[in-house]
Amino acid sequence: MTSRQVALLLGDAGHEVDVLAPEGKPPLRYPKSVRRVYTVPAFGDDPWGWLGAAEKTLRADGHDVLIPTGDQVAVLSRADAAATWLAGRVAVPGFAALERVQDKVSAAVTLTEIGLPQPESFVVRSAEALRQISDPPLYVKLPIGAASTGVHHITRREELLRLADRLDAEGTFATDSGVLVQQPEQGPVISAQSVFDNGRLVAAHAYLHTRIGSRGGAAAKRGVNLLAVREHITLLGAHIGWHGALSMDGVLTADGPVWIDVNPRLVEPANAARSGVDLVGALIGVSQGGSPSALPLGEPDVLTHQFLQALWAAGERGRGAVWRELWYATARRGPYRGSTEELLSPFREPRTLARVFALCAALVTAPAHTLGRATRNADRTALTASGWHRILAGPPPAP
Repeated sequence: MTSRQVALLLGDAGHEVDVLAPEGKPPLRYPKSVRRVYTVPAFGDDPWGWLGAAEKTLRADGHDVLIPTGDQVAVLSRADAAATWLAGRVAVPGFAALERVQDKVSAAVTLTEIGLPQPESFVVRSAEALRQISDPPLYVKLPIGAASTGVHHITRREELLRLADRLDAEGTFATDSGVLVQQPEQGPVISAQSVFDNGRLVAAHAYLHTRIGSRGGAAAKRGVNLLAVREHITLLGAHIGWHGALSMDGVLTADGPVWIDVNPRLVEPANAARSGVDLVGALIGVSQGGSPSALPLGEPDVLTHQFLQALWAAGERGRGAVWRELWYATARRGPYRGSTEELLSPFREPRTLARVFALCAALVTAPAHTLGRATRNADRTALTASGWHRILAGPPPAP
């Protein structure tokens, strides 16, 4: 989602865009702003192999800027890209800063250090200790893992016991990091996005998740301007001396935001762009070694949506939900009224319509198979626990 949004925004700004991607077809055709697609190893399978292929490509064709749109920030930071020939081409934090927020346990410790509000939380370092926790509901979070694979919403004690057994069998507690346990909070999900220049805030934006999509993503958003959100992310970035893009997710409670996750990367910048905050442009400026001026807050209450996120979520609920979603989108009813699409533009990209129609047909005829295939493809680009350990170990010996 983030990659496609970035490619579309770069094209609108007049940039020429090339893409690094593993083998396989994406869910949609690449935007027309994309000139070339370079095949690289899947980052989730081989982070150092991805970096080697990316460096080879960039050296050969002389690109100006590299924008990591996912967990690739981790291996770029570990390789100290800012001290190599990539200096002036990519913005990544120092590795010491990245380690403070890359895994969920470390991020919770860092937020505690600076006094940012979080749900009631504690770290559990053994399966037996996890079994002894008081009755749910609660969330159990693995140190490394996306919302769909590393976060477990536990509502019954039987679920907790089964999860403890499974994590024990998988060796999750073999390291000293443990798992993070958090109590649930009431309120809508809020995301904060930012770009930093060596600890100085350059750009920031926030939006509410007004509709939850597939795998916990945001199917619809509403931009907001909340002083507390800006203050909190400014404090975090300054405290760890962040450089590049940084995002946070939280719950907007009656007492203000309570933070539940930190993402050391850019996340879905389209709502910010529609609101007048050019996060991508700010990131390019920082990547090229400049010191761009801080951007003002954007216009509040801008509505955007991602039809594909909503469609995947409908597929998880069944065929009837898919048909209802198609009706709402076609008639511009419900969540689509007054909202702008972030990923698709049928008038500008008519080639995408055939792929969207095929996806709709697949979700109606075989939703389970279609969703399973999409999940497997998405997970190839995400950082795994084993991938993180390989990054921590440093680059492999040269052949």
